[in-house]
Amino acid sequence: MNREKTYLKLFRDVTKAITSNLNLKAVFELIVHKVPEVVGVDAATLRLLDPSGKKLVLQAACGLSDTYLKRGPVDAEESVLKALAGTSIAVYDAAEDPGIHYHDAAREEGIKSLLVAPIFIRGKIKGILRLLSRRHRNFEPDEIEFVAAIAEQCGIAIENARAYEEQERQISYFKALAEIGKAINSTHRLDALLNLIVRRMPEVMGLKACTIRLIESAGGRLELKAAYGLSQTYLERGALDEELATHYILQGEPVVIPDARVDIHTVYHKEAKAEGVGSILAVPITVQEEPIGMMRLLTAEVRYFSAADVNFALAVAEQSGIAIQNAIAYQRMQEMAAGPGEITGGRL
Repeated sequence: MNREKTYLKLFRDVTKAITSNLNLKAVFELIVHKVPEVVGVDAATLRLLDPSGKKLVLQAACGLSDTYLKRGPVDAEESVLKALAGTSIAVYDAAEDPGIHYHDAAREEGIKSLLVAPIFIRGKIKGILRLLSRRHRNFEPDEIEFVAAIAEQCGIAIENARAYEEQERQISYFKALAEIGKAINSTHRLDALLNLIVRRMPEVMGLKACTIRLIESAGGRLELKAAYGLSQTYLERGALDEELATHYILQGEPVVIPDARVDIHTVYHKEAKAEGVGSILAVPITVQEEPIGMMRLLTAEVRYFSAADVNFALAVAEQSGIAIQNAIAYQRMQEMAAGPGEITGGRL
């Protein structure tokens, strides 16, 4: 009975700690520091599945060296696979157990035993909590059950923090949309307008780069008009007209490319890898539902684009389409007023 009371108190303490913060990174750090403390182990790691659902990505760790953390992927280890299938698993001897891949690394780090529990987010297993001990330890069934319950609470805390961050992101996007709309409607110069957009979008969305391509009236092909954050070599890699992604975009659909280095919707995989491009969100630029070009938003890492990200990009692209049309019309009027001998060029 005393042990049950102790577990209940510890459960309340750790739950209160990890659910009292709505900053996602802070929640990760709280989990890997607080859980080992209450369970009585030396270290912890927290890994979540990437957007593809195929790869575990380390989010936070405590009590372990960088060398150990960088030993290699753990996705195929038996304990990890079982945890991802929904079962908490204890390993008594990490340096000898056949289900553990990095025996030498465990010995050098002094890891003797470990416990792996699944993390559920919205009813689905989305990651693992791994607790590590530098002394051999037989985890009792009630300890394993206790850690499994804590891992479930970790999932709830992560979900709440993500929901809060998403809400904050939507508010910031709403404000940014008004600011960008005001800015792009304040100029009639096409080059200034496009450069403003490609510079502002990475700032607001935390991106590596942004490009805008417009359809040339002569041949109906996409031509690069503005770019920010990319090398000239990458920009000159070749045309995008034949990419599958471009086909969908010019049909009026946004396209998310989770990994530009391998995705079938893109062609220039080697170039993306060399440039350090992770994910791409591409959206059509339209006027009265007719495509006039596209905007591509590029990240330096593989990233999950949320519904808020996509909707914001679409809203900016829609505003941009109207502003671009107005800028082109203004430019043509200026050329007509200037007369045949003073045409500045640059028409679409």
